[in-house]
Amino acid sequence: MFSEMGLRRLNSPDGFTHHTHDECITSRDGGCIQCQLILDLASWTHDDVWGSDDRMVFRNRSSVTGLPTSDIGVLQGSLEGRPDVIRSNEAQNKGHQQCRYSRDTVLPTRVLDLGDPKNPSQTLCLKVNETETHGSYLALSYCWGKPDSKAEIQPVRLQKDNIQQLMSEIKLDILPQSIQDAITVTRKLGFRYLWVDALCIIQDHGEDKAHEISKMSAIYKNAAITVAASVAEKASQGFLQSRGNRATYLPECMLTIPMPNEQTGTIYLSAHQYEPDHPLDKRGWALQEFMLSSRMLIFSDYELLWQCKEVALQSVTGTQGGLEYLQPLESLPWAVFHDDAEPYFGSLDADKIYLWKTTIHQYTDRDLTDQEDRLRAVMGIITELEMLWRDQNIHGHWSKWFVQLLAWYKPDVDRVKKRHLKRAPSWSWASVDGGICYEEPLTVEDAKVKTLTMSKVVLCCRILSSDKVELNKIDTVQERPDFVDCAARREFGNNDCDYILLGKTQNSNGRERGMGLLVLKRARQQYRRVGLVTFKDMSIWQGVELQEVTFE
Repeated sequence: MFSEMGLRRLNSPDGFTHHTHDECITSRDGGCIQCQLILDLASWTHDDVWGSDDRMVFRNRSSVTGLPTSDIGVLQGSLEGRPDVIRSNEAQNKGHQQCRYSRDTVLPTRVLDLGDPKNPSQTLCLKVNETETHGSYLALSYCWGKPDSKAEIQPVRLQKDNIQQLMSEIKLDILPQSIQDAITVTRKLGFRYLWVDALCIIQDHGEDKAHEISKMSAIYKNAAITVAASVAEKASQGFLQSRGNRATYLPECMLTIPMPNEQTGTIYLSAHQYEPDHPLDKRGWALQEFMLSSRMLIFSDYELLWQCKEVALQSVTGTQGGLEYLQPLESLPWAVFHDDAEPYFGSLDADKIYLWKTTIHQYTDRDLTDQEDRLRAVMGIITELEMLWRDQNIHGHWSKWFVQLLAWYKPDVDRVKKRHLKRAPSWSWASVDGGICYEEPLTVEDAKVKTLTMSKVVLCCRILSSDKVELNKIDTVQERPDFVDCAARREFGNNDCDYILLGKTQNSNGRERGMGLLVLKRARQQYRRVGLVTFKDMSIWQGVELQEVTFE
C-alpha cells in the first residue's frame, strides 16, 4: 500500500484493493511482512473480522468531505452563521437517551440575557430568574487566570453593590475576552441565555456563593451546551482569536502521497490517540464542569471538538480521517442525566469505587486558586452521586466504602508541609493539598466502622505500636508519611507512630499484603492520621486484639 503505486491507488476513486483472505495467507507464507501484520491484527481483534473471501478495499477519506468551507470556519475562530456541522450534532443528539435531559429546563438563578440572537445590537444584561422561567442556555467553562488580584482577573464581577446596574445593562467591551467570545458563540448558535460564574454568582456574598455552588451540578447538567474555552490560560486571553505562532499539532509519522493532478500530498499517521494539553485541563473546578455537562463544545488547540454522553471526544466534523482523541476523564453514570433511568451502568460496588478513586486522583492533580475550595470544587459531582448511589459523602469519603477509601497516600514527590484540619479531618484527602493516589482495593476489611458522622469517626480495629515490631521484621513494613521530612519531624516530635490495620489487599501478581494507617496518638484512644503503611508479613498482627478508637 505504501509504495508509490499503492499510494496512487489509495488516493484514486477505486481505492487500493488488497488480497482476499486466502491470497493474503499465500502472500504471508511467501514472506510479505504487511500481510503478516494484517492477518495478525485480524485474528487478534475478532475471529470473524474477515468473514468472507472478499477483497479488502482501502480509500483515502477526509473528515470534512462534502462540507462547504464556510461551515467549518469556526475552526479558524470565525463563527459566520450557525455552522451546519454543529447543527448536525445537535440534531443527532435529540435521539440520544443520555442527552435529551438538557433541552428546556428552569433557568439558573441568574443568567446573562443576550437578547434576540438575530439582533445582536440588543442590550446585554443580567437576568434574575425570580419566576422559575424555563429556557435553554449555554454554560461557560474557562480559566480565570492567576494575576496579582481578582480585579485584574475579572474586571467586571457580580457584587452586592452592582446587581441593579448589571440588570440594567452590561457593556460588552469591558468584559474579559473569553466571556466576550462565549457571548459571540452563544448568539451564533442561536441561544439567548448564557451562564458565567463571575457574572451569575455574587462574588462578595458568602451565602449566595454557597447556595449557587450547591446548585452547580444542575447548572452544568441542564445546560444545552457547555462551551469550553480550553486554550485560554486566563479570562482576558479569549479563545476565538488566532493562536499566533502556536504550532498546529500533526502526528509524528509523515508519508508523501502522489495526487491525481501530478502534485504531491502528505499523509500523517499517528501510533496513538491524541491527548490535548490545555490550560483548562489543569483547572480544578473544570473537572466537574466536564463530567457534569451533557454536551460540550470544546475550543481545542488543533480543532473544534464535540462530546456528549453518547459520542466520545471527536472533531465536530466527525471521526473519519481526523484525529482520534484520547478520552481524558471518567464519565458519570448516564443515569445522572435522566430522571427516569435506572442506574444499571456502574451498579457494582467495584465500579463505583473505581469511578470515585479515578475522579479524585485526576482532580487532586489539578490547580486551585483557593485551596479552601478543595471540597467545594467537586460538590456538584458529590451531589449527583449521593442521589444516584443513595449514600452519604462525608468529607470526600463515601460512608458505604469508608474503610476502603481510607487507603489513600501522598506520592513521594508531592508530600505536604502542613495539614488543614479546619478544612477536613486528618483521615480525609481534603485535609492536604496536592495530588493523592489510592492503593489496590481491600480484598478483606479488618477494621469496622462503629460511628460515622461529619464530626466524629469511631473505628473498631487493631492497633500496633511501631516500636513493638520485631527487628527482623522491620523491613517488611513500608511507611508512607503524608509529610515531607522536616514537617514530619515537627508533627511527630519524639513520639512513635502507631499502626491501624485496615485489611488485606492483593497486587497484580496475586501477592497478599496488609494495609493500614500510620497514626499518632493525641489523647486516650484518640488518633490522627499522618500517613499510610503496608505490611508484607502479616504475622506481626498475631495476638493483637480489636479495640475502639476515635479519629480526629
